[in-house]
Amino acid sequence: MQRISPFRMMNTFFFGLGASAAYGLASAGLIYKVNGRPEVQAFLAEYSTSFKTLFSFGLILGTALVVFRSQDVIPETIESAFKNEHLSKTDYPFYKRRFQSPRRSIAFAAEFIVVAFVIFSYCRFPFPRTSEVAMMIAACAQYALGVYVGRKLFYAGMMLHSLLSASVTRNLFKDRELDEINSYVHVASTLTVIFVYVHVIGYYRGPFLYNSFLGQSVKPLLLLPALIATPVLLIFTFYSRAVLRKLYSQSIDWEIENLRNVLKSEKFTTYEKRTYLMAFDRMSRDELRYNLQLTLSDLPIGITVLLMVLQPLLGK
Repeated sequence: MQRISPFRMMNTFFFGLGASAAYGLASAGLIYKVNGRPEVQAFLAEYSTSFKTLFSFGLILGTALVVFRSQDVIPETIESAFKNEHLSKTDYPFYKRRFQSPRRSIAFAAEFIVVAFVIFSYCRFPFPRTSEVAMMIAACAQYALGVYVGRKLFYAGMMLHSLLSASVTRNLFKDRELDEINSYVHVASTLTVIFVYVHVIGYYRGPFLYNSFLGQSVKPLLLLPALIATPVLLIFTFYSRAVLRKLYSQSIDWEIENLRNVLKSEKFTTYEKRTYLMAFDRMSRDELRYNLQLTLSDLPIGITVLLMVLQPLLGK
């Protein structure tokens, strides 16, 4: 089973940041030809500083590329741990098809491009037409890529949830066979949290004109990415841990039953057998609790998700 290396993942993420910078420079070159140097300076200032598009666009590009290139991690991890005959009796095949469907991903992203276009059309970027189009493309692309990542996380969580009804027929906890899923959860969730935070802060505080008939009443819609991302990230981050704990617990139960059968043929007293099984159970449960416990290092994810929604409302 192939895994995307941390260094390859890092390079993929930085490629997204570089692509955002390249898009900004390419747009500036086009604007220079159409509107001249002063307009280029204004565009680059707003693109990099006021709206923070340089960073938010780069973050979601990098995140989407990382998710795309590592999207097989969860299915491969699951299918190497469970037999196909057991998985076929669950909802796993259904959610896997949804997870891997390019058509559904494109259709869902296209819907949010329309949503983004409507929102930013009423907010109105403070630019002439060429600069406005460049900013609009970047803003709509962020919505499309954001929902692509969110959709992948949602169906990854549903695939994991479907395993609760699968039969555990060996000790998956011994070699931590499902821990790769937990690593994927941390990487994808953390990168998404950072993107949503930067995006919401940049656009909610950005110098839009708000000169349509809706005025500033459209401004709260700029919080939409955070409102959508919050339940997906919180549920996926913390619920996945609960599912893994349940599956590993079932693995320990299976191992204890297997040991009980093996000990039947051994020349030990009933007390010795019971003591051994109790010691193994306690040691395994403690190790499981330590391995998947909700530590203080996980709390910033939940806190940041809440802050990215509340800070624009509480700040100036």
